Amino acid sequence: MDKYFKNDRIYGSFFRTTLNFGGPAAIPQFSSTNKNTQRAFQVNYTHTFSPSTLNEAIYAQNRIEGVQHQTGDFTIPSTGVSGISNLDGFGGFYGQGFAQGDFIQHNYHWRDVLTHVRGAHVLKFGYEGWFGDDVEPFRGPWSTPKYQFDNLLNLAQDAPHTEGGAMYSTITGQQQLWEWNAASRTWGIFAEDTWKARRNLTVTLGFRFDDQGNPYSRSASTVFGNFYLGSGSTIQERVANGFAKATKHALKSSPKAYDPRVGFAWDVTGKGDWVVRGGAGMYANWLSQANIQEEFRGNPPGLINPTFFRGTGANSPVFTQGSGRKPPFGFTYPPLAGTTLCPTAPCLDAKGGIPGASPTIGGINPSIKSPTAFIWAGTLERKILTNFVGSVLYSGSHSRNLVANGNQAGTVSYGADINALPGDLLLHPNPVRLNSSFGVINYADNDRVANYQGVTFDFRGRARRAFFDVSYTRSSSKDDAGTGGAGIGNGSYPTTINPHQFYGPSPWDVPNRFSFTFNYELAGLNGGHGAIGLLTGGWGLSGTAIYQTGYPFTVLTTAPFTQGGDYNADGDNLDFPDVTSYHQGTSRSAYLNGVFTSGQFTPPTPGTNGNEKTQQFRQPSFAEADVTAYKNTHLGERVNFQLRFEFFNLFNHPNLFLDSNLANGSFGRATSQQLPRNWQIGGKLTF
Repeated sequence: MDKYFKNDRIYGSFFRTTLNFGGPAAIPQFSSTNKNTQRAFQVNYTHTFSPSTLNEAIYAQNRIEGVQHQTGDFTIPSTGVSGISNLDGFGGFYGQGFAQGDFIQHNYHWRDVLTHVRGAHVLKFGYEGWFGDDVEPFRGPWSTPKYQFDNLLNLAQDAPHTEGGAMYSTITGQQQLWEWNAASRTWGIFAEDTWKARRNLTVTLGFRFDDQGNPYSRSASTVFGNFYLGSGSTIQERVANGFAKATKHALKSSPKAYDPRVGFAWDVTGKGDWVVRGGAGMYANWLSQANIQEEFRGNPPGLINPTFFRGTGANSPVFTQGSGRKPPFGFTYPPLAGTTLCPTAPCLDAKGGIPGASPTIGGINPSIKSPTAFIWAGTLERKILTNFVGSVLYSGSHSRNLVANGNQAGTVSYGADINALPGDLLLHPNPVRLNSSFGVINYADNDRVANYQGVTFDFRGRARRAFFDVSYTRSSSKDDAGTGGAGIGNGSYPTTINPHQFYGPSPWDVPNRFSFTFNYELAGLNGGHGAIGLLTGGWGLSGTAIYQTGYPFTVLTTAPFTQGGDYNADGDNLDFPDVTSYHQGTSRSAYLNGVFTSGQFTPPTPGTNGNEKTQQFRQPSFAEADVTAYKNTHLGERVNFQLRFEFFNLFNHPNLFLDSNLANGSFGRATSQQLPRNWQIGGKLTF
């Protein structure tokens, strides 16, 4: 919809998509269907008060829902047998393990911007707000028992070794239906002045304030059980004396961000031959509301997911078939009270944990601040002849108050394990940890930093039928914002103690990068007229070529303590070795046969971390050229058809990845690569 009036314009859109999928299974009782739906609505309203004053308002909302295992026989529990990994083609379990699992999210967004021109000033004032929620009625998925049998004979005898999969109250010690329902809202205001100070000088001043939101619980089963640091003079003492307790809101108050910015553009001669641009400002990295509230999922004193073992009397697994179609599906559950996890209800100790159970929990500093980046940049451009421009760009940034795990892709929560005790396994068969009431404590705090500096040299040109852009960037990116504990990834650390000791190249640090982009439209024959003109006209070539330094990596091991790994003996299987040399081979032969020498990495003294510095080795360099041949055909005055032949990695350059894990037999060798040469053909109709 798009409607104009004398001084107003209203335009908007609405769409709804539905995806139903699923099908019959080899065992009919395991057949199931799934349903995903999404609807989105947006409306914009623009009103002109006068030739110098304009207001723009927008409102948008969407709803997303996905139901897994919407239909099926939910009376069959999830059943697995040790040593058999493909019972139903997925996960090694029979049954509808995620029975009627429902994901729902709502998002509401509104914004208003007033623009007023006053003399040489263009003034903008705005407000922005957002509300969203995370609704997960998982009553079905967490009511379906999950049994594990040692062998098929035990399965035939209805004698499971373990039972889990159901949520229990830590207060009553009984099974309880579970759902998650949390929400949050944010808002912000801004002001901006673009000032034409002189004919050849423009200055922009801006300021933005943001209230970044404070997630809160909307249901009794959505318990925000945060972990609070206790008293002590060191972080280890504070963790050991820490405790968990429920709270309505995730934080004490919403993080606030105050961000001033300034920029300018200066035409030095007034003729456009020399141009200088620059600016500096503060930018807040919005803490994801979803990631904050995900810290508390499964934390006591909320519902927990215990495991019951065979041979424990009344607390042994109860292997039964359900009798209903709605949660809890008529299953019989063993009591939690009376187990080693919960001798008597309520199950929690004075610290809010469960001794011996070692539950993995999350936590966040209730006074956490917004991560902030200070960014500055400057550019000098020079017009060369008529159609060419050369430029030099310098940019830099300093980021403070970063959170652990905040720079990882695909994660749904922040934090790194603060409850690991170096040397723990030297004294105990299993980790006792700093705080024995809990297991892993993935805690998020503002204890990380990052820095970047880079200079780019660029040369570009344009002609009647072609343009090109070639650039080279020399840069350095460093941080200590990786994870700690057992999470493996490019940017993981063996401990969260003093994260600044791991300050080094960022996972995406690329010191050298060259890129080339071009487009050329071929001239058709016969002036584009007639059959020959139709066949030969409208053809063009475009492409991009990139060559860059390989990404950094750290040599590590994920082997457990009993297999010669876990060097600091803290129970988290990710550790750095001692290094005698940071040399590595860079030939194609070395990539295939091993880039390191024998004895280059050795285990440190048990109970300690190795001396290796972070991210000092490099993956093989990356090189790729992509080219597209296309033809535009005008089918009418307002209709055009484009045929495209797209070739990726045209020269079939192998972009390899090295295995950095000492625990693997393929350590130091290339074990994977990005896509080899491939191509596709496509068409696009524009009308």
